[in-house]
This record gives sequence, structure tokens and C-alpha cells, in this order.
Amino acid sequence: MEWLARLQSIDRRWIYAAIWVACALPFVVNIKLPVYVSPETRRLYEFIEKCPPDKVVLVDSVWDAGSQGENWGQVEVVFEHLFRRRIPFIVISLEVTPLGPQFADKVIEKLVREKFPDRKYGVDWVNLGYTKGGWQAMQQIAKDIRQQYKKDSRGYSLDDAERLPLMQRVRNIEDIYLIYSVTYSPLEDWIAFIHGVYGTPIAFGCAGIQSTTYYRYLLSGQLVGMLVGVRGAAEYDALLHPDLRDRNSLGTKLIVPQAFGHLVIIVAVILGNIGYFAARRRRG
Repeated sequence: MEWLARLQSIDRRWIYAAIWVACALPFVVNIKLPVYVSPETRRLYEFIEKCPPDKVVLVDSVWDAGSQGENWGQVEVVFEHLFRRRIPFIVISLEVTPLGPQFADKVIEKLVREKFPDRKYGVDWVNLGYTKGGWQAMQQIAKDIRQQYKKDSRGYSLDDAERLPLMQRVRNIEDIYLIYSVTYSPLEDWIAFIHGVYGTPIAFGCAGIQSTTYYRYLLSGQLVGMLVGVRGAAEYDALLHPDLRDRNSLGTKLIVPQAFGHLVIIVAVILGNIGYFAARRRRG
């Protein structure tokens, strides 16, 4: 009984070491975990599956290195889905960080290089770059996208039919099937000023710690779906690739060290409680 009582006083350095090993191991050994797909993830996937051929998806990708661990995977799997279905998409970065367009380009370039070498800029996707303006910019994009953006991130005019044929079919919100906003904490103005006014479907990709703020919009139907942290990216990858061996997105890779780290913490809590009750029993 005495050795059980000692469990509540394990040197914290051993706990830190166990977490380090648990989180580092998946980066050394290729481990993949099956995941349960949550309803909010499945709803987004199924909604994109229904996109008509004459519509485009607008992706508000507004994240940088600070939230890359969660947001990279969230845009990666949706970009892959859009490329696979040949659904054209437009990338913008509204407000949060001017580095958003660069990080979105990195994800797209990786997908094009590794999986979709036949997809072409200006035809299958366009990156319009960073802009400010909050809800006013959202309204401007909805009424006439050329009033907010004159050129894309590469300096091409939106009216250049040779370089940007995709933009010749996109004028306003009527041409947009879905707005998918991905950042640490997406702007709720998309719901108030775009979905509320025009009825355009909205979806979010957000940090796990911020997700509780947005579940109310899922329940009310104001969001059609949401990817929550690393978990959401891994779940979406599972829908794209039913065979576990085919999954290689960042979300699928990061869910493993996250799960192992959580497991170590759970075990530590259990051991500490065992030690506490054993010590109390000895005293009493």
C-alpha cells in the first residue's frame, strides 16, 4: 500500500519526459490512428460534395505560423477535396494577417506538386490576396468583387481573361456556393453580413479552444459545417480517404502526438488519484 501512496508524489520531470516521448514518437515511427468523424465535419464534406458545376467556393484563409498546426490541415483537406471534384475556388485573406495568402499558396503548391499536377492557376483557383475592411469588405465582395479587388496576389487584373479565366465567371455573391473561413478564430461577421443578408452558406475552420463559441451557429443552421482543430482536419481526411493507409494530411499526422500526449495526461491523473486514495486509506 505504501508504494501506491507514492504515486501522488511522482517527480513532475518524469511526467514531462513521458509527454515528450509520447509526442515525439509519432514523428519517428509512422503511426496512424482511426478517427470518429463528428457531425460538423461530415456536414461540411457532404455540402461540398453537392456543389453545382457553375459555382465556386470562396476560401477566407487568414492564418500564419501562429496557428499553422491547426489551420494548415483544415485548408489542406478542403483544397484537396475541391481539386478532386474540380470545383474552382477563390482564396482571400480578410483582416487578421497579411501573411495569409502566402501560407495558403504553400498548401496549394504542395497539393499541386504531389497530387494534382494538372491543376492550373487562374483556371482551377485564384488567390486574390490580403485585404482589410471587415464587414464592409464582405459587403463589397458580395455586391461586386471587383470593387474590393482590382488585381490578384500576382498582380494580374481580374479582367485579364487570358491569365484569370476563372474570374470572368465570378462577379458577386450569386456566383459563390460556399464561404469557408479558416483562422484561429473566424469572424462572426460572415454570418451576420453575408449569410444573414444573402443566405450564402458559411463554414468555419477554427482552433479547438475557440470552437465552443461557434457550435451555437451549427445548431441554428447558420453554419453548414465546421472543422475543429487538428481533430477536424484528421476527420475530413478520413472522409476523403476511407483507407487509413492513404491518409497523409498534416491533420492525420498531428492527431497522433496529440492523442498520445492526452493519454499520458489521463494516465498521470489516474495514478495521482490512486496514490491519493491509497495514502488516505493508510492514514485512516
